[in-house]
Parts: sequence; C-alpha cells; structure tokens
Amino acid sequence: MTLRNLITASALLATLPATASADTLVFQQGLNGYAGTQDTMVRSNETAGDGDSRGTNFGLLDFISVDGDDGSPGAKPNQGLIRFDNLFGNTAGQIKAGDTIVSAVLNIYVDNPGSGFTMYDMLTDWSQNVITWNSIGNGIQANGIEAATAPIFTIGGNNGSENVGTGWLSIDLTVSLQAAQAGSVPGYGWAMIPFAAGTNGIDFYTSEYFAQNFRPQLSVEVLAVPEPETYAMLLAGLGLIGFAARRRG
Repeated sequence: MTLRNLITASALLATLPATASADTLVFQQGLNGYAGTQDTMVRSNETAGDGDSRGTNFGLLDFISVDGDDGSPGAKPNQGLIRFDNLFGNTAGQIKAGDTIVSAVLNIYVDNPGSGFTMYDMLTDWSQNVITWNSIGNGIQANGIEAATAPIFTIGGNNGSENVGTGWLSIDLTVSLQAAQAGSVPGYGWAMIPFAAGTNGIDFYTSEYFAQNFRPQLSVEVLAVPEPETYAMLLAGLGLIGFAARRRG
C-alpha cells in the first residue's frame, strides 16, 4: 500500500466511531433517582441499654457499627451489611450483561474510627428492614452458606486501636462484582465482620443519612460492547480501504 493509501486509510478509520467506550456508573441512594441501596447492622448484645439487640432490626438507622465487642463483659459483636440492588440490566445507568467491568469501588464515610473488619460476599438473601442477629442464625457466619468463606477485603487489625481513621474509605469490589455479573455469586451484597479482638467499633453513614453526598457510593467503570452498527461501519470502512488499495496497486 502506498503512502497515499495509508493516509486515506487513516482518514477513513478516523471517521468511524470508537469500537468501545468506557463509562463510569455511580450508584448512591437518591442520586439520579437511584433507590436500590440496602444497609444495616446486626447486633449481639442482649444487655444493651435499649433492650435485647439480638432480635432488633436496625434498618432505619443512619449509621452502621462494625465492632468486635459492643457490650462488656464478653464478646458481643456488631456486623455490617450493605448491598446495591438493580445494578444489572439493559436500561440506562445499569451494567449490561456484555459490559466489561473494569473496576468497582465502594466508598463509605467513616465518622468514628476503629479497629477494622473483614468483608465477604453474602450468599444468603436478606432485607435491611427484616434481618436481625437472631433471624440470620446467631449472626452472619463466613461458612460458605450465609457468607463466602474467602474474604474479598480486609482492613485494620485484630486489636482495640484506631486502625481505620475517619473520612472516606474506598473498598475495591471489582472481583466480587465481576463474579456477580457472571453468576458465580448471587449478588446479595457484602457482610462486614469485625475482628474477634477488634473492640474499637467503626461507624459509617448509611443510605438513610440525611446528606445524600455522605451516603455509601458504588462507582463502577465499565467498557461497553460495541453496537452492531459500529461493527458494520468498521467493516465497511476496511472494505473501502482494501478496494482503494487494489485499484492503486
């Protein structure tokens, strides 16, 4: 192909739309009408000042506490739960079946520093307005039935120090969300389980918090599959290039 042919080919290809485009989808309660966030905690303290917490639902609270011991004496942990429903679908703003998930990051705003926690894929369905410590069966177990056995994220340490500070905390959920898209996990969100000796509880704002911009946010970067007409235009352009090359060959 001559230099003139190459210039012609480059010009033709430049007029074609990109074969794939990256897009960032943001899911946050109240943002652009999104209303699919569920988040709550389950508490094991039966001697709390407000009564036995084990049968109490905390789905309407504006904060979650993840704590290895929320009441002494004895280990009385709080566990956190969060999920984002209606992530996948064919409407605008959803992750489509053919999209490539490049990254997925959960951002939560920590307003009380604490020890830390380990995060697992939830395998059992749950609702923030129903679940309690008792209803899930003595809290959430990472046993491959209620939650996955392998953690997807860990932060902090197994002690009573303020290992996790206040402010925005970013949690990489890329692999987990890719698994949900593939059907390897059911997409029931995630459990936050404290360390056994992590007695300094971490508190963060939930989707019920009054200020929308401080609510949990899931940011997903996707690479969309090109539309069929894009492929057709690309093939047509390449055909024209080949034709031009043959005529001038």
